Amino acid sequence: MNQLRLITSLSVLFIGFMIPVFAAPPGSGVGTTFDLFTESEVSAWNTVSPKDSREFSARDLGPPGVPSCHSTPDSTAPVAENPQIKILAPTLGKPLSAPIDIDLQFVPAGATAIRPETFRVCYMGFLTIDITKRITDRIVVSAQGLRVTGAQLPKGHHHLMMLIADQLGRLGRSEATFDIQ
Repeated sequence: MNQLRLITSLSVLFIGFMIPVFAAPPGSGVGTTFDLFTESEVSAWNTVSPKDSREFSARDLGPPGVPSCHSTPDSTAPVAENPQIKILAPTLGKPLSAPIDIDLQFVPAGATAIRPETFRVCYMGFLTIDITKRITDRIVVSAQGLRVTGAQLPKGHHHLMMLIADQLGRLGRSEATFDIQ
């Protein structure tokens, strides 16, 4: 009887998590906008200092071989030996209006495949915050790149860093600054 209760509870939990995933396929236009981050989060990330350093001691620990918001490419290797992240949209260097679409292309170094599961996007402020899950919960990241539609960003100046690794563990990094009107 306890096994049946456990299986039923797990099934309900699993189905509850899966419904949003299958409810609106990427690019379907359903639920076209979402908050990539909010004005209050940006304010906190740019002005609040941690009260206790232990609060942040394990924030970027993850599986081995997966970059964190504090990972940097190998500075001894030529840039051409690292995968690249090309920002196809939006056009940077000019004021933007939310919502925005973000289109990234991953370019492998030679024939070494990109590992899409290593993709990370980090908000760079007073605190560096990993916001990857806010994107990967909505879209699929492929070895070729990703496309996000309808990202709501609050007015202001925002700095994002994106990371991707290849099968050899080489790290590609790209930064984007958004000025939202």
